[in-house]
Amino acid sequence: MSETLLKLVEEYSREQMGRPGLYGWPHVQRVLRLCEKIAENQNCGVDLEVLRIAALLHDVAKRFEGDDPKVDHGQRGAEMAEAFLRKLGLAEPKIRAVCHAIKAHTHYEEAKTIEAKILHDADFIDKLGATGIATIFIKACLTNQTIEEVLENYYSEGGKSYVIKHIQWIKKPHLYTAIAKEIAEKRNKIAHVFFEQLRKEIKLNFKNKPSLTKPISSTHNIY
Repeated sequence: MSETLLKLVEEYSREQMGRPGLYGWPHVQRVLRLCEKIAENQNCGVDLEVLRIAALLHDVAKRFEGDDPKVDHGQRGAEMAEAFLRKLGLAEPKIRAVCHAIKAHTHYEEAKTIEAKILHDADFIDKLGATGIATIFIKACLTNQTIEEVLENYYSEGGKSYVIKHIQWIKKPHLYTAIAKEIAEKRNKIAHVFFEQLRKEIKLNFKNKPSLTKPISSTHNIY
């Protein structure tokens, strides 16, 4: 991959992401690292150029959702990526592959390529584990929820709030690749332990507490 091309893509992504937030530039960096980690464990060929470009550009349209919740930032981001990459002279098959991966990470399209599946999984994994818990409480602050309300949300079975949706991601991650599932299981060990300890500290009791599936053992060196 041309370092010049990657640098231009990175600069464009930084410009579009704006100030750091829940899914700002640090999130993009984490997703890129996870993409590379997952790709290392694939038996089939992965186009790393397509994967890295897609990872850098996957959230360039995230800001538009703040103005209009009906916007799918995967679909809008793919349009932006297509126009930008065409100006750079990237080959059309690669542009199509990048755009498919960007659209698939928000389920605007079903992921069909290995690059799309890896990007989807990397983006999802960044919502799990300690990072996911931290994100949940940032979201709680943004929606004026207390620690007690977050805890109640964790043990609830329904609801459609911003926080509950993220909790559901932690409890039932949707992933494609085997290595991503292993990473998710290892990361999510902390979630149940954390919320049980939180429950004890603030002395709230819940009946019929749902239990998370016990993680399977793994011999892989994963996060």
